[in-house]
Amino acid sequence: MGVLSRALALALAVSSGAALWADTSPPQVIRVGLSYGEGAPQTVVITGSAVFRAERSIGAVGKRMTITAGRGVLAFDGSGEVKSIGRWIEVSPGQGAAPLQLDGAVYRGDLRIALQDNGRLRVVNTLGLEDYLRGVVPNEMFPDDEAYRVQAVIARTYAMYVRDLEKKHHPDGFDICSTGHCQVYRGLDSETPMSDEAVAATNGLVLTRGGSVIFSAYHTNAGGQTVEVDEAWPGSIREAFLYLPRVESPYDVEAQRIPGFEWCYEWRRTVRPEALKARLGAEADRVGEVRDLRVLRRNRAGRVTSLRVVGKRGSVEIVGSPSVRAALDAPSTRFEITRSANGFALHGWGYGDGVGLSQHGALGMARAGYDHESILAHYYRGVKLTADYGMGYTRALRATGSKPRRATVPGGGRS
Repeated sequence: MGVLSRALALALAVSSGAALWADTSPPQVIRVGLSYGEGAPQTVVITGSAVFRAERSIGAVGKRMTITAGRGVLAFDGSGEVKSIGRWIEVSPGQGAAPLQLDGAVYRGDLRIALQDNGRLRVVNTLGLEDYLRGVVPNEMFPDDEAYRVQAVIARTYAMYVRDLEKKHHPDGFDICSTGHCQVYRGLDSETPMSDEAVAATNGLVLTRGGSVIFSAYHTNAGGQTVEVDEAWPGSIREAFLYLPRVESPYDVEAQRIPGFEWCYEWRRTVRPEALKARLGAEADRVGEVRDLRVLRRNRAGRVTSLRVVGKRGSVEIVGSPSVRAALDAPSTRFEITRSANGFALHGWGYGDGVGLSQHGALGMARAGYDHESILAHYYRGVKLTADYGMGYTRALRATGSKPRRATVPGGGRS
């Protein structure tokens, strides 16, 4: 199909209300780090019919293989006989076989196990980007048709941004990790029909600006208002992230309807002086017994960006939202401080750094009747929704104001 014909077909599909956007781009693959670094295991067990290629060997196994970190090499046991196979092994499901299990968890695609310099195993799952999203969306968003579509678009965009532009995990030997450091990915076992439908309905759709995928930052709960990127992370170049503005997020109160997450919108914490001192690290001895805690600066969104901890021996200034949150063990930096009998009482709102899309806010908007494009347009400004992973049909997203764009309101909530 020619470019004009494809664009016309896509335009007709959109105008007719069709959920699926054609995807004619090359297959997208992503490498997911399941384990690495100091916390990585020394032994893994892979179950299923598989073929493998290792540094010193090739072959196939019918049921189970155990791979163990040896002295400078991997030890492989596929049939009761242990043999040395070198420093790496790549394992794929056999022809027509079911996806492989890794230590009891099921993953689509291939697995690569390599020996790290620290004697532990780096485990990487390589699979198609859409299959990866099937294992991300239900772990990053609460059940709702439109909210799942929102999450599918931003998770796809974020994965491509990290893989192709930020490349923060390339030195580790993969594109993106499987934890909240990047996006929570739990493989096939976490997939659901509703989240699978959302991934399929948005196949290949990403958010772009200037022809490139954006940094589609998101967090749990904004506490009523998001923040600009340079407000949360001092030193960031605001002009490079103009699509991440400060916006009102009134539907964050939806958290109060989610069992177990009620506290994410409005919370209270007591910070004990001895606990605060312990989190000061190398500065603890210089400060001594903590006696006072003062807010020095707030950003334009009213979030704390600088604190002074006053002790018996001296004081120290804590600068930057991440450092403030870590020192106080606070869900966010949108809080007020008062002195209490047990230390310092914090009354705050929100959970996370507050940049980009609020997941609870998006869920609340979805349940109020907004469609996924309206929700995306509210949190990301001046961006386009682009098919074929940024290479196809594109159109600008514009916030629609206060009126929902769809009539039906789904129910549900994460169990």
